[in-house]
Amino acid sequence: MDLVPPVPERSHGPYALDADGIAALLARYAFGDACVRRVVLDQEFGPRTRGRVARIVIDARVVAEDLRWEPVCLDLTGVRHLRIDESRHFSWVLYDPPMFTHFDGLMRVDLCAERFGRSSPQNAREVFEGSDLVFAATGGTWSALRPWS
Repeated sequence: MDLVPPVPERSHGPYALDADGIAALLARYAFGDACVRRVVLDQEFGPRTRGRVARIVIDARVVAEDLRWEPVCLDLTGVRHLRIDESRHFSWVLYDPPMFTHFDGLMRVDLCAERFGRSSPQNAREVFEGSDLVFAATGGTWSALRPWS
């Protein structure tokens, strides 16, 4: 029984979360008052598993289109570690763009990056310390989605 509406279909993408893809994502969207709308986790089991995956849907503003709201989706594959802390400090509103870092062969996606200011984390442990919403994955993509119905 599905009690929530499905995530909208893609309108553009998917684009790899490599250096060029991350640059394009951060150039397209203004994340200053964006809101995490949905986090979907999936875990497969068995001999041909893809492992754990995460889909993060964020309502963000498109810079080149008069700051029109658009859902954007981050699909992370091979999620090894994650932290979702619904503490009183995290309101699911993003104050800064997501921070993408790489340590130990994994990409870290930190959605509470404002705590670093202009600096960056120095190691994998520091990425998770103090963050309320962070993922470590082997890879991923991003997509622009159609408007919510």
